[in-house]
Amino acid sequence: MFEWTEEWSVGVDTIDAQHRELFAAINTLLREEGKTASRDLARVLDYLENYVSNHFGLEELYMRRLSYPAFPSHKGEHVAFINGFYDLRDEYDGNGATPELADKMGRYMGDWLVNHIGKVDKALGAFLRDKGMK
Repeated sequence: MFEWTEEWSVGVDTIDAQHRELFAAINTLLREEGKTASRDLARVLDYLENYVSNHFGLEELYMRRLSYPAFPSHKGEHVAFINGFYDLRDEYDGNGATPELADKMGRYMGDWLVNHIGKVDKALGAFLRDKGMK
């Protein structure tokens, strides 16, 4: 399980609120490990599809408006995540909910939390705070 703590905060309220929601979605997946959770897995996949569009769009809007120097590489990470997500979505569409898919999705999202939010989004948060965003 992944617990939200201030360690994960980027210091920008809107981004932090969306990240908290992401933690909750990932924890739903991890609770389902070992069970076939078609309803929960479908709900989490739908949430993540929405999350990708809304959250990444918000971050990218901030980055463009404020001329964030690392925008191209940050956006590239978003694109890589989206591609990986849709590979998992295709697996769900082809095979349905399985304990293996729930586990794979949980691990994928956990890696994303550690690597992207913990490093890349923290750098963005520092930049945004320097520009006066809270």
